[in-house]
Amino acid sequence: MELKEVKALVEYFEDRIIKNFETHFSYLVLEDFYEGGYDDRIEDEFYYDEYYSKYESNIINLLLEIEDNMSSEYINLKLRLIKLKRIIDTRLSKIESNINPPIRSKKRNVQFILNPKIEKELFIKTLHILLLDFKLISSNFDNFKSHFDNNWHDKIQWYGTELQITNFITLLIEKGLLDIETQNFKNKLITAHFTNKKGNNYKEKQLSSVLADKKALVPNDDVILKIIQELSTNF
Repeated sequence: MELKEVKALVEYFEDRIIKNFETHFSYLVLEDFYEGGYDDRIEDEFYYDEYYSKYESNIINLLLEIEDNMSSEYINLKLRLIKLKRIIDTRLSKIESNINPPIRSKKRNVQFILNPKIEKELFIKTLHILLLDFKLISSNFDNFKSHFDNNWHDKIQWYGTELQITNFITLLIEKGLLDIETQNFKNKLITAHFTNKKGNNYKEKQLSSVLADKKALVPNDDVILKIIQELSTNF
């Protein structure tokens, strides 16, 4: 991973865990309040596991990925990351064993979160047409659109390869079409919304290694690259 990308991720994590923690954490508590939690006492520790779980594994993975980079800039980034890990561990250690995170987190953490600057309706229509034209899906528009809300029922059958769908979601994030927060659960996003060409569910653990092992095998004329190019040009 390039130094610029690492810096961007470190700054993103610092924003969520240190600089603007209160704002982002309060959004989570506020959502729970409006979903029925207004009758309960608000205890921060109750939400810690749900909030920090979105970032902890990615911080660990980033530390491991840049382990061999020993320049002063990378050392500084490592120190900033380990500080974030210490903060998370200290706060999570205060959670009592009988406190469970709200169930709703499982649903929310597998949503397609579009870049807020993108016109949602037009983007969904364009993406649906492109995926149909390249014969990667066959879902009707209503079912496809429901996956960008909170009310989908049937998964989308993906007729491409496992490498293609992994690369597809990764590039949507890298190109800024999906919100950067999606990076925290991109493989879970695939398992929640898609089945493979045989109709079987994807396995999150297997997806995590696909792109790293096979990215070099992606041809320059792959249809996924054409779709991403089209989307990047228009949005």
